[in-house]
Amino acid sequence: MAKNAKKAAIYSEVYTVEEFAKIFKLSRDAVLTLIRKGEIPAICFGNQQRIPRAIVDHYFAQATTPRQRGFGMWRNNPISGLAYVNRLRDRDQRSAERFLKDIAEDD
Repeated sequence: MAKNAKKAAIYSEVYTVEEFAKIFKLSRDAVLTLIRKGEIPAICFGNQQRIPRAIVDHYFAQATTPRQRGFGMWRNNPISGLAYVNRLRDRDQRSAERFLKDIAEDD
């Protein structure tokens, strides 16, 4: 991978105001108003704004219920967190080194 491509890969994706508006079915003016009020953090380049992907993910997380995010998965079949993690470890055949490498690649 080229040096510049490696550098670009560590930065998160960004969205334009129009893309953000389309995702959340808002008007462009509504998004700009929320940016001006400080309710939506944005990176400004002159009169252009870019919204980091982490912000989009944050708003999606707020829009879903805890059950939709998976927090209600043990309601019908309670299991301790430790037992659940141990069960996942038993199924995962990767070495510790490979696991850590996979996590590093996801970031």
